[in-house]
This record gives sequence, C-alpha cells and structure tokens, in this order.
Amino acid sequence: MNVVPYPGFKIAIVALLALNFAVYALFDTWIKAVDALVWLGLLILYEMEANHLASNHHKWLTNIRTVLVILVPLIFLGYLNGKEWLDVANSILWFALIALLEWEVRWPDRVVLHAQVYWFATIAVFSGLSTMIFAWLWQKAWLDAYDAALWLLAFGTIEADILALIKKKTA
Repeated sequence: MNVVPYPGFKIAIVALLALNFAVYALFDTWIKAVDALVWLGLLILYEMEANHLASNHHKWLTNIRTVLVILVPLIFLGYLNGKEWLDVANSILWFALIALLEWEVRWPDRVVLHAQVYWFATIAVFSGLSTMIFAWLWQKAWLDAYDAALWLLAFGTIEADILALIKKKTA
C-alpha cells in the first residue's frame, strides 16, 4: 500500500473536528453531536477516496459512506422539527456539497464534461456556507461559527484534493 504524506494541517483539522464532536456531545444537544460525528466520518472517507487510501476496501467504504449520507437527512429532520432555522439552512447547503462530492467521486468523467457548470455550483455552495459563518456570528453562536468555519476549511481542502485527482485522471 502506498502511504500518502499527510500534511500536518489536515491532521490538525481532523483533530479539531473530533474535539468539536466531543464538545457538542458534552455541552450541547445530542443531534449536534451526532451531526458532527457523521460529518467527521464523511470527511475522513472523502479524504481516503481522494488519496487512493480506500482502493482495497472500496465497496466496504462506499457502503459506510452511503449509511452516513442517509443519516444526514435524518439529522436535518431533527433540526426542522426543532425549528432550528440556521441549522436547517446550513444542512441544505451541506446537502448540496455532498451531492457535488458524490458526483465527483462516482462520475468524474461527467464532472469534466460539465466542468464550468460544476465549478459554478461549487462556488455557489461554498459561498452559501461562508455566509452561514456570518449568520452564526450575528446570532452570537460562537461555537457554531467556529465549527462552520472549520468545516468549510476541511471540506475545501478535500474538495481541492478531489479536483486535483480528477484533473490527473483526465490528463
């Protein structure tokens, strides 16, 4: 197995996200803790995919990713039921990001074929997620703002890796 050098900043991001899960689990609602854990799992799986660390266990990891993706709408329903509107809006944007990432992983040739549309969609989603940081700050929800910024950085890093991978495959 080839070991991909893993930059220290990515390790730090994953560690901080794991800490966020612990903070939510200890001091916030169970739904936010589960939400953080599911997204952390997705982040790790997408990172493994982007760096070809999943090739020997591709089907198994795809099944885990599918289960995690199924949990995301259930968490969304919890936010909707609790009328947590910023969480609802945030969830919708993350649904869009997951759809884009799944599209990249499952059908990279289609992404290349429609690269400009895909690029605009990606920019729109990341712009919306950036706006959520400011919404959390406006509400003085400091942990949520910090968490949103950290997640945006984490998935932005993964997104950049996946786009580089697609360019290599099509070159």
